[in-house]
Amino acid sequence: MASLNKDLIKKNIFKFLEYSGVTDISFAYLLSVSDKQIKRIRKGEAEFSIDNINKACDFFGMSVLSLNSANLDVDQQFRSKLIKKHRRNDEYIKLLVDRPSISYAIKYELLQNDKFIDKSLTVKQIREIFEARGWLFTSAYISLSLKRNSHLFEIAINPTKKGTFLYSKK
Repeated sequence: MASLNKDLIKKNIFKFLEYSGVTDISFAYLLSVSDKQIKRIRKGEAEFSIDNINKACDFFGMSVLSLNSANLDVDQQFRSKLIKKHRRNDEYIKLLVDRPSISYAIKYELLQNDKFIDKSLTVKQIREIFEARGWLFTSAYISLSLKRNSHLFEIAINPTKKGTFLYSKK
């Protein structure tokens, strides 16, 4: 039997967390730890407990051995599949029907959205895309997140409205 690699398991838990769209705060709640503890684990200052790993495996629908794999592919529809899988589990479904993390909304909704792919949009128009999904983010939060993910976008000054920007997919 192969030995378990705790760093690989941690990396894969955070990878699946990203694809699930669940926020760190919600995931901390699920694991019954503080959000500070999740931040410490991300930074390598702490580790997931065995109970935390087992709970994550249950939530993500996989075994510890599969989380110990270096070549894990994640389906782009992972969140949708989790919603379907956990639709009768009150503890898990709550995390999945809540608004996802902003990074999830940007990477897996905005960058796949036909309207966004076809033309440059303002933050207001991007906000409308998210609102159509029932995800309410403030314009300031969206703007900040787009700037933090500038490696994914072309950002140009809006020629028709002073002081605003247009965002398009790189």
